[in-house]
Amino acid sequence: MEANMNKARLDDMIERYGEVCTQKVAAQILNVVPRTIHRMMEEGRLRRVDRRVDVRSICEYIENPKQVNFVARAKKMRPRNTLSQDDFFTAARQGRWATRR
Repeated sequence: MEANMNKARLDDMIERYGEVCTQKVAAQILNVVPRTIHRMMEEGRLRRVDRRVDVRSICEYIENPKQVNFVARAKKMRPRNTLSQDDFFTAARQGRWATRR
């Protein structure tokens, strides 16, 4: 049943807006400002086609925003510690970091 609902929503959106839409229209669909749409495309949460927004990606975002946000963040994640293990131990031996006792 859920697959039918997704397909029905996608078909309706494609019929209304076409395969791609402007950032302004995408902003109206998601009820955000156009700058947010631009940022979402830069982060990979929405797909771009030239300067336009892929309507299928808008539909995916509406259906499951948490999953789309998680995937976009996972792709952009940087390592928390950029210090190598050897550098860490060297600095610790030299007493650069005080430890609680």
